Amino acid sequence: MNILNIDQNKLKQILVSNNFKAFSANQIFEWIYKKGILSFDEMTNLSKDLRDFLNKNFKVCSLKVKTIELSKDEQTKKYLFELEDGYFIESVLILSDTRKTICVSSQVGCPVRCSFCASGKKGFFRNLKAFEIVEQVLLIAKDINEKSTNIVFMGMGEPLLNFDEVVKAVKIMSDDKYLNISQRRITISTAGILENIKRLKDENLKVYLALSLHGATDEIRNRIIPYSKKYKLQDILKELRLYFEKTKRDILFEYILIESVNDSIEDAKKLVHLLKNFQCTINLIPYNEVENLSYKRPSGVKILKFKNYLISKGLNVVQRYTKGKDIAASCGQLAYKRRL
Repeated sequence: MNILNIDQNKLKQILVSNNFKAFSANQIFEWIYKKGILSFDEMTNLSKDLRDFLNKNFKVCSLKVKTIELSKDEQTKKYLFELEDGYFIESVLILSDTRKTICVSSQVGCPVRCSFCASGKKGFFRNLKAFEIVEQVLLIAKDINEKSTNIVFMGMGEPLLNFDEVVKAVKIMSDDKYLNISQRRITISTAGILENIKRLKDENLKVYLALSLHGATDEIRNRIIPYSKKYKLQDILKELRLYFEKTKRDILFEYILIESVNDSIEDAKKLVHLLKNFQCTINLIPYNEVENLSYKRPSGVKILKFKNYLISKGLNVVQRYTKGKDIAASCGQLAYKRRL
């Protein structure tokens, strides 16, 4: 049994029923979540009998680190993890002066299969369990010997199609008994799973919600995100407004700029019309090339014109500057790997 898959109260019950002290559960979780110790043998304030019991009945980590790649500018690290059943996922650490952001995966592969993205090209295999999501954070923190400051659910998979496990992972990450990462530093990205945006609103979390928009009309969105044909854009926006009203968290709209697809000034005008009077931030992301796809990144001039037009109309715009492109760790480049 993975010890990360049970809470402290359950662990206390298990320990007491096996003639160990209940308070040892607090010590064990402090070692794991506060000190980053992922081996029972290194938990030195536990008795030998208890450590033997834990080694016999539990494991701390089910993920194995297979490879770690560091970008040339040393600001991005990509991790390839092997799961217990032989599947693989990728996670990314993005470094800056003030932040250590971990981009976690929530599924093996992706059922949404956005046309610009590598994650779903080989299909969808399964959802990750909450403990497998949390392990990504623990193992990366152990590698750099520092805790993360921010978490983004922007890796492989559609987080809101793995709703229960993602919400459970968020609660573990933000609980002060565990990783104690503020929910205000956690962002969940979605292609717009309408029914689960509604559910997320009712969870009373304070996480940021990001919509993979990528087009200002249903026609363009459906071309880029075929899965979005299930939902009308206006219905999604209506639900996002309700999410903002309840959580007071600004909505983030992610917009991949693809040459000759959604990068014209006319596209920018439609985007302004769509998001007028919406308290939000638009995150412009120049397309990152993916092998065997014909899409291209717009020129720097075209990107700047698009960005400046939005700003001139009063929209709050940030441009995501590419990090980790040389190790295929940028937006849209994380891919399912077959068994090694």
